[in-house]
Amino acid sequence: MGEEKTTPETEKKTDRPDRSQLNAFENFYENFRKVPLKYIDIFIGVCVAALVIVVLVGILKSKGIL
Repeated sequence: MGEEKTTPETEKKTDRPDRSQLNAFENFYENFRKVPLKYIDIFIGVCVAALVIVVLVGILKSKGIL
């Protein structure tokens, strides 16, 4: 009485490791599982490029070139 029947669906565990066993990048990507990895990488690349441009513009303004 009260015993739960185990079926292959309830017995099957996910292939995903525990979040505590993942590194920082894997944890970041885990938050966006439904977004293709290609788009996340493009977004990160655009952010890095924007940061470089902002730093270069700041350097050029401080030198009086811009």
